[in-house]
Amino acid sequence: MAVGQKLEEARNRKGISIREASESTKIRGDYLTAFEAGNFDLKLPDVYLRGFIRVYARFLGIDPESAVADLKVELGVKPSKPVRKNLGTISSTDNADPQRELKNVSRSQRSLPSNFLSNKVIILTFSGVALAILFLSLLVYVISPKESSSDIVDDKPNQSSSIRETQTEANSFNAQTNARDVASLSPGRVLKLAAIGPIERLIVSDEGKSPKVFHEFKTLQVGWETSIPFTESFRCYSSSLENIRFAVDDGAEKQVSGQGSGNFRWTP
Repeated sequence: MAVGQKLEEARNRKGISIREASESTKIRGDYLTAFEAGNFDLKLPDVYLRGFIRVYARFLGIDPESAVADLKVELGVKPSKPVRKNLGTISSTDNADPQRELKNVSRSQRSLPSNFLSNKVIILTFSGVALAILFLSLLVYVISPKESSSDIVDDKPNQSSSIRETQTEANSFNAQTNARDVASLSPGRVLKLAAIGPIERLIVSDEGKSPKVFHEFKTLQVGWETSIPFTESFRCYSSSLENIRFAVDDGAEKQVSGQGSGNFRWTP
């Protein structure tokens, strides 16, 4: 079935006029009429056309991604072909000159001894420099005066005890931090919200957290979407219940019953 026919039948089942649908979705009525008639040559950019179809389908209770896929089929949009990587060319060596190859091999063999000698000289030079630096370091260490161990102990008698106390406090802090991190990584769920009409205020409460976690949104427009992690259950307040759609994890979108402001709750 064509996407336009699906949209028209869904609107008729809901008993909604083109004017009412236009006011709720903020999409021009002549666009909606053209969509239902299967006329998509409206000189709109592709991103706007797909966005309008997605919003209108969601408003009518149709899977928006399925509607966009049907639209692409009707418009003849083909999936992009994978780009083949050039693996280069294989050249034949049947016509190679044997005499030239032998000359190249002999030339490379003659150059090996000089390279080997130069590398050996470099290694010996670095070794000599390293030994000189080591000798100078030992000489400075022997000549420099040393402090007695008793003087160091007398100057800082409580150093070891203070270090042990600091390490104990650090270990305790790390243990508490790790415990909080593990608790924050506990498995949860994802709430997906979408607005099919204007919403002045939207508040989501994570009922599974103690204390509860709240998410507040204001002045939402058509096409707004978001995803919120929650634990086990949630409660939601909307100033326009008829304009909100939600889905849990990868489930299908659901319509909230009711008109105007109110609350709805979801539990597994």
